[in-house]
Amino acid sequence: MKEDAKRLGSLKPEEKVAIALDMTDACVRICKAGIRTQCPGISEAELNEKLRKRLEWSKRLRKREA
Repeated sequence: MKEDAKRLGSLKPEEKVAIALDMTDACVRICKAGIRTQCPGISEAELNEKLRKRLEWSKRLRKREA
């Protein structure tokens, strides 16, 4: 774990941002896949709306826990 932190600390800021964006994209893809599994046949517009609501819910939850 310490080696990972050390390696992360040695990255350039733009590399850290790229990693964060990749992780965010992966989370969104996983969340969308979960919604599609729960709602087969959902339209793309409905999927995006459910995704937006799920992400907003998550943001509100984190604020309450802080």
